[in-house]
Amino acid sequence: MFPVRWSVVWLWISCVRTFAQSASEEVELFNSINQASLKWKSDAPKAWTEKLLRMGSETAVPVYQACTENNIGKSRSLLTSWIPRKDALLLLLDLKFAQEEETSSNQLSPLQIYLLESDSPLQTFQNSRAAKEIRASKTFTDKTAGDQIKEYLEYSSGLTLNTKPLSRGGFHLGFTYSGPCVLIASVRLYYRRCPGFFSHLAEFEGASAGARPVTGSCVEGALVLGGQVNPPERECHADGAWGPLQGGCACARGHEEKGNSCVACRAGYYKTANSSGGCGPCPANSKTEGEGADECDCVLGFFRIQSDPYALECTKPPSAPVNVSVHHVTESILTLLWEPPIDLGGRKEVSYDVECLERAGDSDALWVECGEAVVFFPDSAGLTVSAINLTGISSQFDYKLSVWARNNVTFQQGAPASSVASVIIHRWKSRGLYTAAPVSLGPNQSRVKRLFPWWVVGALLGGLLLAALVAVVVFSLRRKYIKLGHDQEVELLPIHAVVSYRHNVEPHSPPVEVNNTVSQPSAVQLLSGVSDRLLTSLSKVLVDRNQLTLGKELGAGEFGSVYEGIFNPEEGVVIKVAVKTMRVGIHSREDLESFLKEAEIMQHFDHTNVVKLLGVTLEQEQDSPLPVPLVILPFMKHGDLRRFLIATRYGDIPMFVPLQSLLRFMIDIAAGMEYLTSRGFLHRDLAARNCMLGDDLRVCVADFGLSKKIFSNNYYRQTVATRMPIKWMAMESLSESIFTIKSDVWSFGVTMWEIVSRGKTPYPGVHNYELLDLLTAGHRLKQPESDDKLYEVMLHCWHSDPGQRPGFLELGERLKALLCELPPLDASLEAHYINQGLEAATNNPDGVDRAEDEPGYEGGTAGGVAGNVYLPAPVAVAKPAWKKEALPEDEDGYLCYQSGSPVAKLD
Repeated sequence: MFPVRWSVVWLWISCVRTFAQSASEEVELFNSINQASLKWKSDAPKAWTEKLLRMGSETAVPVYQACTENNIGKSRSLLTSWIPRKDALLLLLDLKFAQEEETSSNQLSPLQIYLLESDSPLQTFQNSRAAKEIRASKTFTDKTAGDQIKEYLEYSSGLTLNTKPLSRGGFHLGFTYSGPCVLIASVRLYYRRCPGFFSHLAEFEGASAGARPVTGSCVEGALVLGGQVNPPERECHADGAWGPLQGGCACARGHEEKGNSCVACRAGYYKTANSSGGCGPCPANSKTEGEGADECDCVLGFFRIQSDPYALECTKPPSAPVNVSVHHVTESILTLLWEPPIDLGGRKEVSYDVECLERAGDSDALWVECGEAVVFFPDSAGLTVSAINLTGISSQFDYKLSVWARNNVTFQQGAPASSVASVIIHRWKSRGLYTAAPVSLGPNQSRVKRLFPWWVVGALLGGLLLAALVAVVVFSLRRKYIKLGHDQEVELLPIHAVVSYRHNVEPHSPPVEVNNTVSQPSAVQLLSGVSDRLLTSLSKVLVDRNQLTLGKELGAGEFGSVYEGIFNPEEGVVIKVAVKTMRVGIHSREDLESFLKEAEIMQHFDHTNVVKLLGVTLEQEQDSPLPVPLVILPFMKHGDLRRFLIATRYGDIPMFVPLQSLLRFMIDIAAGMEYLTSRGFLHRDLAARNCMLGDDLRVCVADFGLSKKIFSNNYYRQTVATRMPIKWMAMESLSESIFTIKSDVWSFGVTMWEIVSRGKTPYPGVHNYELLDLLTAGHRLKQPESDDKLYEVMLHCWHSDPGQRPGFLELGERLKALLCELPPLDASLEAHYINQGLEAATNNPDGVDRAEDEPGYEGGTAGGVAGNVYLPAPVAVAKPAWKKEALPEDEDGYLCYQSGSPVAKLD
C-alpha cells in the first residue's frame, strides 16, 4: 500500500504549505528589558520608583514599583515615554508584574493599563477609560524577601490594547494602582503583520493586522479576472493571517500561466480569452505570425465565416459534384443527377445551384442563358437534393448544364471554378444517358430561377408527374449505395414494421487462438509496403502474434472485444495482459498505416494515471485482405471504476467509500487527462466505465485513442455517423458535433458526478433526444450528496461557454485543495478497506451489472458498459416536433419510429 502512504504524506505537505502561507509576523515597537533606563513619569514624587533588579536574568533590568503604606487605597499613576506607532494598527502587550496581598480587603486591587494616543509626547497623565485591568493569580507578602519576589512574577502575553485601529502618530502607556505594592518587571509592545506573497498571479505586499482590504497587483501579462472593475483584494485579519481572496488575476489574451507569471503563447498557439486556461494549438489550416496570438489566421485558400468559433478549423469551398449525368424522360423532359463532392472543404453543410446554357444546334454560336421555356423542378438554386427535372427542352438546341457545389464559405468568399461540374448535350434529339465533362465556368455567372406562364401548367402537368415518379425511382436506387470518400458514410438499414435505424456493422466474432508452436507470419511480413521508418520506430511495441496467447473474453464493445491474454515479450518472461481487438475503422492499407502512426506516438505515453501501451500485433484472418490489429494493454484485475462504485452502492459488498477516496479518484483522472491534453489528444469518451482501478488503488484513464481516431488538433468535428455517449457529451458536441479539450472537461464533470453518486447513470428519466433542449435551457445534473464546493467545480465544467470552463491542471489543483480541507485518513486502514471492496467487486461481477432503477437503463456487459448511453451521430437527438408523447427507445438506446407515422427528419 506504498502509494496510499505517499498520498497521506502529500496531503500533509500540502496542508503545511497552506499554513506557512498564512503565518503572521510580529513587529516589536518597545521592550523595557532592552533599555538601560526608562525615566517614566509619576504623578507624585516617589509614588513610583525605578530600580535596576535581576528578575531571573543575568543582567539587571529597569523595573518600576509602587510600594507605600501611606498611600494604600489611593490611586498612583505612571506614564511611559512616547512611542512612535510606525504602521501599527492593533497594539499588543506582553507584561510581567507581581502584586502584594491585601489584608484589608477581600479583593485584590487591579493594575489598570491605559492607551493614550497623541501626535507628540504628553507631559502629564490624562485620565481616560482603562484599556485593561489585570490581577495576579498569586501574591507575595510583606515578609517576602526581595530576591524571592521574582518567584511571584505573573506573565500576561498578547493583551489586546485597542479594538479600533490606531490613527495618531504615537502613544503612551499609562498605569494606575491603588493597592499596597505592585512591581512591573517588563513591558513589551508589538503588533502583527500579514506577510507579502504571490497568489493567483497577483502580488500582495505585507500589511498590518486589522488593515482594510489590501489591493494586490497583477503580474506582468495578467489582467483582472473576469473584467472586474476592482483588482484582487485580501483582508489582513487581527491575528495577522490573510483572509480569502476576492477577485483575482488571469493571463491576458495570447498569454498563459507558467509558474507565477504569464508568458506569451508560442508561435502556432493561441488563446482567445482572458482566463486561467493555457494556450492551444492553432486549428487545422490556420497559423499565427508570431508569439502572443489571440487568434489564428487561415492559411491561403481557407476561410472562416463570422459565426465560426475560433476553435474550429479553417475551411474552404467544396470540390465539384461528381458523376453528373442526364437521363431522358420524355421528348421535352430531362432528369439531371449528380453525387456529392468528394471534398466537402471541412464543413458539413452543402447545397447546389444549377445553371442552364443553350445555343442553336449545329452552330458555333455563343452559349446564352436558357429561355423562359425551360423550367426547373423543384428549383435551380439552394438545392439540398442531388437530382432535378428540367422541362421545356427543345430538340433544336444544344444545352450545357452546370452543377455548383456551395457551402457557407462559398457564400462569403465566392465560388471557385473547382466547385462546378458540367455536362454538354449535343442536339437534344439524340436521346440517352449523358455523362459529365469537366467544363470550366466563371464563378460569377448568374443563377436564375425560371418562371413560366400559368398556361404551361396544364400542358406540362402530365410530364411533371411522370418526372416525379422517375425521380423517386432514381433516388431509391441511389440510396442503396454507400458513398466512399474522405468522409465515409454509414449505411442505415430499416428493420421490420417498427423502423429503427442501425449501423450496418457485422457482429463481433472472437479471434481464433493459434497454438504458439505453429509458425505464423511475422508482424513485419504482414506489414509489407509500410515504410521502413515507421517499422523501425515501432520496433519496441510491434510484436509477433506467436508471442501472445488469448484467453477468455472479458467484454465486447462498439469497437471490438477485450480478451484476457498471456504475453511473452522475451524468453522466460510471462505477463498477464488485456488484449483489445480492433475491428472497426480499418478499411484499407492507408487506415492500417494511420493506426500504426498513432501507436507510434502512444508508445511514448508514460504517466501513472494513463494506461500504458505494452505492444501491438497483427492477426491474419481468413477471407480478409487486411490483418486485424491486436492492442496489448496491462491487465487491471480490479476492473473499471464504475463497476466498483455500483457494487458499494447496492450493498453487494458491505462497505462505504469515504469522500477522501472519491476525491483521490477524481485527482488521478484529472492528472491523466492533463497529460493527454498536453500532447494534443482528445478522449471523447471520458466516463467512469473507461477509468480503471490498478492494484495500487490508482485510477488510470483508459480507452483514450487506440479504439478511436486520435486527433492532434485542439478540436475535432464529427462527420461520420457513429455511436456516441450522449449523456456525457458537451452542448457544442451535441449541437455541432465539435469536440475540444473543453468538451472533455464537460465529460470530466459528468464523471465526477458519477463518482460522487457512486455509479449512477446521469440524467435519470431523461430521454437522449430531450437532453440538448434541457441543457440549452440552463438545466444541469442535480447536486448529489456532496460538498457544495465540489458541486461548484462540476458546474464550472458544465459552463455553456467552453472558454469559461477550467483546464484539467486547474481542476486537479482545486480538487487537491478540497481534499486538504478534509481530515486525513489512516493509510493502512483505508487501503485494507478499499481493497476488500475491490476483491468483492471482482469476484461478483453479476451483482454489479444489474439493471439500474433509472428509466432507460440497460444492463451492461462484463465490461460494465451501459448500452443505453449511446446513440448515432449526436446531431440526431432532437425530439420530432410532431410527436407529443415520449418516443420509445429500443434496447440499444436508439429512437424508434412506429410504422405508418410521419417520418421525422434527423438533421
